[in-house]
Amino acid sequence: MSQPFKQYLRWLYPGMRVKRWLFLVIVGVFLISLGVSLIVSTPYFRSIYVLWRNFVFGFLNRYWLAIVFGLAWLVGGVALVVYGLQKMNRSVIAAISSLPEKEVVNEVFRKRQLEKGPSIVAIGGGHGLYSLLHGLKDYTSNTTAVVTVFDDGGSSGRLREEMGVLPPGDIRNCLIALADVEPLMSELFQYRFGEDTGLGGHNFGNLFITALAQITGDFQKAVFESSKILAVRGKVLPTTVQNVFLRAECEDGSIILGESQVGTCGKKIKRIFLEPSVVHTTPEVVKAIEEADLIVLGPGSLYTSVLCNLAVEEVREAILRSPAPLVFVCNITTQPGETDGYDFSDHLQAVFQFIPPQRLNYILVNNGIPSEAGEEELSLSGAEMVRGNGEEIPSSVKVIKADLISYHHPSRHDSQKLAQVLMSILLEEKPSWAFYLTLHNDEILKGLNPVHLVNQWRLRARENGENKKKEEKSAPLYGSKASRRK
Repeated sequence: MSQPFKQYLRWLYPGMRVKRWLFLVIVGVFLISLGVSLIVSTPYFRSIYVLWRNFVFGFLNRYWLAIVFGLAWLVGGVALVVYGLQKMNRSVIAAISSLPEKEVVNEVFRKRQLEKGPSIVAIGGGHGLYSLLHGLKDYTSNTTAVVTVFDDGGSSGRLREEMGVLPPGDIRNCLIALADVEPLMSELFQYRFGEDTGLGGHNFGNLFITALAQITGDFQKAVFESSKILAVRGKVLPTTVQNVFLRAECEDGSIILGESQVGTCGKKIKRIFLEPSVVHTTPEVVKAIEEADLIVLGPGSLYTSVLCNLAVEEVREAILRSPAPLVFVCNITTQPGETDGYDFSDHLQAVFQFIPPQRLNYILVNNGIPSEAGEEELSLSGAEMVRGNGEEIPSSVKVIKADLISYHHPSRHDSQKLAQVLMSILLEEKPSWAFYLTLHNDEILKGLNPVHLVNQWRLRARENGENKKKEEKSAPLYGSKASRRK
């Protein structure tokens, strides 16, 4: 007996609470067939119909009574099938889930909708990427986070030095941002031991990922297993699995060694680079970028979270090859020690060191104003609002201004606001009824009516048709008579 058959046979084992309801469903189907045979006389039902009709007619001797009995059998059979399936579902759900039946149905529907969502690649690290992912997971489960692994400070730096693993801090934040688990599990992964203990300063999530990496012998596999434990909606991929260090050259010619030092050097940074100079990414990262519907850079620490990923040549080349729209999310405020005094133009020029202006499609800029309490908090931290209107950028790049400030953290983006704007960009770029219906959020869809969607679809179709004709005209005619004569 084959293994798959044995697995299906287990449904009939004693104690499964399935057989009784299955029997009820079978009886219901039988009654439905008998009822239909009394009502419908067709060649397909002829033999069953004749035998059953003669029996009923012999008992009732009335045609209209046969019709009544047929309808009764039909209704009764349908009722038994519905009741049996309902009981069977409840029995199975009670064994594998603690959620009520109605919530289980809603949860299944939600997950199926998220599976149809767009493929989005978010590149960065730190709190910025956490905010972005936390918002995106409500609209799609096809998000891929490409995360920096160059940290050399704090708990991650200590584990990197002592255990020889890649720094897990930014990876951990992204896993939690995309996690679909109870809040207590998220709090556990974010728990930091007190300084007065032997594990002082260490984060539980960092220790967990490090332990998995030691057990499996593979950091990437450890991240994958952690994703399964946290029921992550999407993928979290390290930019590289090599042991790489970040370096920065300042305008005064000095070289800053290490991500932790680059982020706090307090000098104008001329460029960043990696050591060793040749760094490879993983095939999974390249595939995700090339197949994405949208690529997002930022938000996050400009040099130590966002641009350091672009310093990996294979990542940068994959972005240049990908047909997906590229969005740069500009930070709301400067970061003390790393981007002091930077305006909008300074952020763009840093990005253009890695990505040519013509490859950038959208720039997302905050135009919200923090509250008085928020302004006071910013002044105490030393951060300033990023200024600039974007007049200096190429006309091919579209600047989108929106209120993106988080109410609780004025220096950070609001997760939901940011996700909604990105979804609107996707609907503009790739108008699709399936995508339109998948994003069943009124806040997103209220500004995009069906007429607008149809017009966008027609415009895209026309542009694609014209481009195809141009390609056909310029392409060599390998099958032409001229080519055959040659």
